Amino acid sequence: MRDFHGKYGEVVRFGPNEVSFITARAWKNIYGHSHQQLPKVLHSTSNPSDIVSANNADHSRLRRSLAHAFSAKGLQSQEPIITKYVDLLIAKLKVLAASSVQEVDMVKWYNLTTFDILGDLAFGEPFGGLESSEYHDWVSTIFQAIRGMSLVQFKDAYPLPFGILSLFSSNRLMNARQRQIEFSRSTVQKRLQISSPREFTDFIGSMLRQRGEPSKEITNKELEANSNVLVIAGSETTATLLSGVTYWLLQTPHAMERVTREVRSAIQTEHDITISSTANLTYMLACLKEAFRMYPPAPSGQQRMTLGPESTRISGYFMPPNTKVSVHQYAAYRSALNFYAPDQFIPERWLENARDNRSSPFYNDNRDVLQPFSVGPRNCIGRELAYSELRVILARVLWSFDLELHEKSGKWHQQRSYLLWEKPPLICKLKMSEKEIWRTAHEK
Repeated sequence: MRDFHGKYGEVVRFGPNEVSFITARAWKNIYGHSHQQLPKVLHSTSNPSDIVSANNADHSRLRRSLAHAFSAKGLQSQEPIITKYVDLLIAKLKVLAASSVQEVDMVKWYNLTTFDILGDLAFGEPFGGLESSEYHDWVSTIFQAIRGMSLVQFKDAYPLPFGILSLFSSNRLMNARQRQIEFSRSTVQKRLQISSPREFTDFIGSMLRQRGEPSKEITNKELEANSNVLVIAGSETTATLLSGVTYWLLQTPHAMERVTREVRSAIQTEHDITISSTANLTYMLACLKEAFRMYPPAPSGQQRMTLGPESTRISGYFMPPNTKVSVHQYAAYRSALNFYAPDQFIPERWLENARDNRSSPFYNDNRDVLQPFSVGPRNCIGRELAYSELRVILARVLWSFDLELHEKSGKWHQQRSYLLWEKPPLICKLKMSEKEIWRTAHEK
């Protein structure tokens, strides 16, 4: 899709009724608040009980039920949970750094961490990945399902050929998916047996606050579906961005040196690294934004369907009714129409001087096109939680360790995308930083 936009410009019709945009205005026109909501294009596996696929009325009800969990107060109460698993991540990595192990897969460790955090926040208990250093079966199924999404799209577009092919294919993915659903159901039911929901700050506790109010009440089916989707949406994408920013920093030595210096000079001990203390690390925040631009966790477009009877105006173009429209994130973020040197990892483009200085090569960058959490009434409810995790985990890793990219991962960015990225291992050499060595020595 990026190549199509490079050849044909800011709008591309790539199917009989499918159109892709790469402008900031298209974000507002397609997903924003300024007009009647364009309905989502759903697939055969979409679950109308979850917040992602629900109709507008149910989406609003579900979003209100989760508002407490994703509020500033909710995030503050969740910080000890986040800290617990980040502490465990760092402890595990320190053991590896002190051993003879020469290769550490950071993709795996980031995944283990984010899934344990979200598992605890959603189900009331972690998946145990960090403790065991291995993926839980539920988590492994997620990675299989990501590849399966391309098959779902093929099935929906060409049901007859898919039906014939399915006669000769394995049911492994379907069986794994069923096990995942059953695990979610049993874990939610177990969580419901635990004391009063108001004593908890997890997602289920937030949703249970609506119990007893008929017009707002969340059903058990909705509890299961939303716990499931929130874990997937909140874990995989956060781990993806952490992997991406680590890779691009290692490929850009001056950026790695600058962000490491910022973290280690601004923060005295690793225990001072908190959600609030990392909120003003200007260069690290710029690195995260640039990683979102270079390697968006959801690289494709979230399709919406235009309504009739009149045409819908999107970024200056009139789209007829029943047209699938979207902003393709990867194409938009890597377009020379939007960014100077779009294929280079340059965090400086997000700093104040680059925005305000007319002589800066980045002055004319279309920064508003970067919307990794989408916009409008269906934007990502977990944006602040995700950013908090990203800041704390990245800062802790940079504070405690010196990383070196292994030659095996020199081309790590060359990946397939099945709606989400199919990430290979990110192999790094790991050693404790001088600051961490000094701290450890003086604590003994």
